[in-house]
Amino acid sequence: MCATYDAIYELSNHVESDILICSLNHLKVEGRLYNCEKEFGEKECYDGIITLKDAIVKCPESDYTKEYKWLNISSKHILAFAFKCCEK
Repeated sequence: MCATYDAIYELSNHVESDILICSLNHLKVEGRLYNCEKEFGEKECYDGIITLKDAIVKCPESDYTKEYKWLNISSKHILAFAFKCCEK
């Protein structure tokens, strides 16, 4: 069961965006929400893990920026999230 991922994915369908923006303590993470069912026809995810493709991690306090092809985030560390279409 992937309750956190399923909830975020369902919300992404409502806003018609798969670009997720997460706040993790002092970091901002942005990336494309990975959906293995859509891409490979298999529904396999890990409870408590959100996977992003082409993710960018930024720390505004230190100007640190790092890009990742794949980034796995523990959902318990997500303080807030939004989708790219909803950003002002």
